[in-house]
Amino acid sequence: MTHAHILTMKRPHEALGLPIPIGRKLAALGKGSWVMFLGCLSVFCVGVYVYQVSLAAPKGYEMRNLEKQREVLEESVSALEAQVAAQQSMNALQDRVKGLGYVPVDRMEYIDVNGHAYAFAK
Repeated sequence: MTHAHILTMKRPHEALGLPIPIGRKLAALGKGSWVMFLGCLSVFCVGVYVYQVSLAAPKGYEMRNLEKQREVLEESVSALEAQVAAQQSMNALQDRVKGLGYVPVDRMEYIDVNGHAYAFAK
């Protein structure tokens, strides 16, 4: 080939009047579309994450308030159980004493056993 013949040959995209070859243009579009797709996907995932966190936050606050309320109720239940146990034991003891025929003591008198005092039944 001569030097003149080489100068007359044109590239196909230049022969059609296109600035860039179609294949290269499609490759560049493909790379850009993947970048755009991945960008949109990441924005969507961040949006889903923010939505889930915004739904979970009030439920966490509500759970904390309910746990505090449960602790207060447990304390009041334990106090009431202690009162019930004290009242039931005293009532049970009084019922058993009445069942045995004993009477309540109105006035108590003590006897000094170290001194020479004795109690006699009349």
